[in-house]
Amino acid sequence: MSASSNPISEEDHRTILPPTLYRLTEALPKTELDVIIREARACETALEKEIELLEREIGIEGGPNSKKRKLNDDGNNNNDESSTIDSPEQLVEPSMTIPTLPTPYQPGGGVINYLETIEEILGTDFSPPDRYFTVSALLGRLRIPLKLPATTSAAAAEAAAIAAAGTKTTVVKSKKEEMEAEKKAKQIKLSFEKQQALLTLDQNDLYHKEHTDTTTLLALWKRISSHRTSAVFRKPVDPALAPGYKERILFPIDLSLIRKMIVCRMIKSYAGFHRCVGLICHNCVKFNGRESDYSALTRDFEDNVDEKVLEAVRNATAAAAEATAATSVSAAATDVAGHESLVAPPAAAAATTTNGTSGAA
Repeated sequence: MSASSNPISEEDHRTILPPTLYRLTEALPKTELDVIIREARACETALEKEIELLEREIGIEGGPNSKKRKLNDDGNNNNDESSTIDSPEQLVEPSMTIPTLPTPYQPGGGVINYLETIEEILGTDFSPPDRYFTVSALLGRLRIPLKLPATTSAAAAEAAAIAAAGTKTTVVKSKKEEMEAEKKAKQIKLSFEKQQALLTLDQNDLYHKEHTDTTTLLALWKRISSHRTSAVFRKPVDPALAPGYKERILFPIDLSLIRKMIVCRMIKSYAGFHRCVGLICHNCVKFNGRESDYSALTRDFEDNVDEKVLEAVRNATAAAAEATAATSVSAAATDVAGHESLVAPPAAAAATTTNGTSGAA
């Protein structure tokens, strides 16, 4: 891929990905964060075992994953929680089943949380993260250019399409293809810049400033709730229409509840508003899975929310700068007027003295 079609380097990705993931966790309650940590450890263990199996199959003996597994088996690494992942004290999983998932990837599927044969691994589009909804929800909120690679079937379809395109006799790209590539590169660059701007929001005092009334936040809420992507988030999820929702989602929230929280002054800042909307997005991806249509809609919704919050903070910053400048001008004018008033009396007195002397003469 040329530099023009991929303007973001791998180093840029590595630099911005960790703080972006950290930012996405700011909306989550502590209990949810604890679940993410425990799920991540169990998921890491399962992935290491599957990677080790694949390494052995292609002839890589004693690879880095094999060595790490040996450390775990010898008891020198405390991150291995595979023996306790079904313990209520360690990780409480929903009891619901999902027909498309292999048994080891089923929620509450027991201690074995990985596939044990090459045939099983290569025969499914799923992976250990699909068992752990909270980890998947965090990854599923990433957007271009930070979006994770597609699933196996999607990647295979893309590879087939590229191979088919490669058989065409046309070698030189058409003008239209070049324009589309440039447009895509520009979109990636703008998206990357937006992610950078979101990371700097936390350093802006106006982002955290508590508003004295609800007017500004309600106006922001209205702009977001009227967007086309917000329709499914305006009201609470009906558990009757979403079996297992209560069991999987510990902290349900929707736009109507956020409005009530603004009105009763539970949300007083842009930061508080932003975090609550982030929890809506987390819940949706967690329940529906990161590759679902609802999750794709959630990413579009959160992208719009981020844009509106950035715009609101930019406008507030500009207004504050104008107010500061106006205050400075006013203060300077007052100083000048005060200085002139101090200088004027002696001049007036001199004029009076001159006139008086003239009259006496």
